[in-house]
Amino acid sequence: MSLQLDSLVTDLIFQSNAAIDQKALIEGLGGQDALEGKQMLDVDRLDPRAEMELSPSMPFRRRTERRLMIIDDQAITPRPDPQADSWIKSDLRPAKEALVATCQQLPVRLGRLFALGSWGDAVLVARNARDLRAICLVPWALDPQVDIDGKRRQTPLSQKEFEAKIMAYEKRLEELDDQQIIASLTGVAFERRGDLVVVDVLEADGTWDQRKSLVMETQLAAVDRFSMIPGAPAQARPSERPTKSIRHKTDAGAAKPEPAQPAPRPEPKGPPLTMRELDGKVVLVFPPERFDLDVAAALGKRDWDQVIRRSDSVPGAMRDQIHRDGAGWIAPLEFLSEVFVDGKPLSKAEFEKAATTSNGVRSMDVHFPRFGPVTLIEIAGKGRFVTSLDSAERAAQLVT
Repeated sequence: MSLQLDSLVTDLIFQSNAAIDQKALIEGLGGQDALEGKQMLDVDRLDPRAEMELSPSMPFRRRTERRLMIIDDQAITPRPDPQADSWIKSDLRPAKEALVATCQQLPVRLGRLFALGSWGDAVLVARNARDLRAICLVPWALDPQVDIDGKRRQTPLSQKEFEAKIMAYEKRLEELDDQQIIASLTGVAFERRGDLVVVDVLEADGTWDQRKSLVMETQLAAVDRFSMIPGAPAQARPSERPTKSIRHKTDAGAAKPEPAQPAPRPEPKGPPLTMRELDGKVVLVFPPERFDLDVAAALGKRDWDQVIRRSDSVPGAMRDQIHRDGAGWIAPLEFLSEVFVDGKPLSKAEFEKAATTSNGVRSMDVHFPRFGPVTLIEIAGKGRFVTSLDSAERAAQLVT
C-alpha cells in the first residue's frame, strides 16, 4: 500500500470491544460510493513501530479498541513543501460533516481529521471532553525530554522517569473536568452534536492553517495546569487573604467580622485504619468497611485527607510522613471480578492458571479500577487482598 503525503486521513478509534459487521461499517462510513478511490488501513495489522511513525495512539488507545484509517489522496491539493507552507487551501467542511455523521452512527470513541505526514488535527470528535484532552496529551506522554510535570529537560529522561510519566497519564486526565477543559478554548470552534463534542480549527471557507492545530492541542492538553501531585483535581488559585489594614471597615471604623465558617461534616462511621511500618514506609491496612472505589481513587491521587480520618488517630509525625513520602496500602477483596487483567474482569479459572505461589501466598499482578496496577494476594484461611506493595509475602505478613 502506497501512502501519499498530504492525503486526508479520517482516523477512527472505536469503543472497547465494539462489535461491528462489515455491512454496518460500510454504511456508517457513508456507503460504498463514498469509499470509492479511498484506502482503508487496518492499523492493528501494522507493526506497532509503524503506527508510532505514522500516528501514535498509545497510551490513549486501549488494547481492546480497534483503529481504522480512511485515506483520501484526492481531498487535498498536495503542497510543494509542507514544511514551509502551513496552509491547506482545500475545503475540508464536507470531510468534517462526514466524520461527525460516522461518529454518530458507529460506536466511535474518537474521530480525527489530519493530513498524512503532518502533525496536528483539523477536527476532533469525541463523546466527552476528557478524550479530547487525552489525545492531545499523547505528545507530552511520548516526548523523551519532557518530564512528568511538563517541564522540558536538556537530556532525555531515564527509563524509570519515562515509565513513571506513562503511568501518570491516566491520573493527569482526572485533574480537569469537562467544563474546565472546554473553558480553556479560545480561537477554536467548539460545538455539541447530540452526545458528541466537536472541535476544529477550520477557517470559514473550510481551509486549514495547521499552526492553529498546535494552539488547539496546547489548550486542550493544558499541561500548564498540571497538579503538583498527578491526579489531584486542579483548582483556581485562591486569592490572597487581605491583611488587617486593607479589610473593609464598618461605619464605626472597626474591622468587619469574618464570616462564620461552616461546621465540619461528621465523618462516616467505620472502624479505624491500622497503621504499619515496613522498611521505613507507612502502610495503611484497611478493614472491609473502609475500602471502596472512591477510596481507591483518592489513593491514586495521593489525596490523604480523603483517606485518613480524624478518628484514625494518626500521630502528627506519621501524618506528616505520609503527606511527604506517601504510603503503601493493603485492603481485602471480596470478588475476583473486582480486578481486571487485559481489560477483562478476573475469573477464578484465570487466577488458578496464572497465579504464582510462594510460602503459602498466591499472588498475581492485576489492575484495580480508579487506582491502577496492584498485586492480588490470596492467603489460606485469611482470604484475598489487593495491595500497592511489591512484595506479596511482606504484604501477607501485615494481615496475618
